[in-house]
Amino acid sequence: MADTRLAYLVRDAGSSSCPGRVLRMYPYTLRALLDALDEARSRSSRDGPQLVIKVEGTARVVFRRYEGGREVPIQRTET
Repeated sequence: MADTRLAYLVRDAGSSSCPGRVLRMYPYTLRALLDALDEARSRSSRDGPQLVIKVEGTARVVFRRYEGGREVPIQRTET
């Protein structure tokens, strides 16, 4: 069962001064996490860099970044 205060979201990477648009929010489940990672990877191939973020209440933590269909290191300004 998903916790309503926890979620994953996929977002365009944007920049530190202008965050990208949120594309989709997923419930906090293993299946949803796998779907979010897959969506971010495939979107990064055609739409530019994507972030996968864990949302916990008002806190957000970037834990994956994809560019060109591949996972790349997270930049400090995104965390």
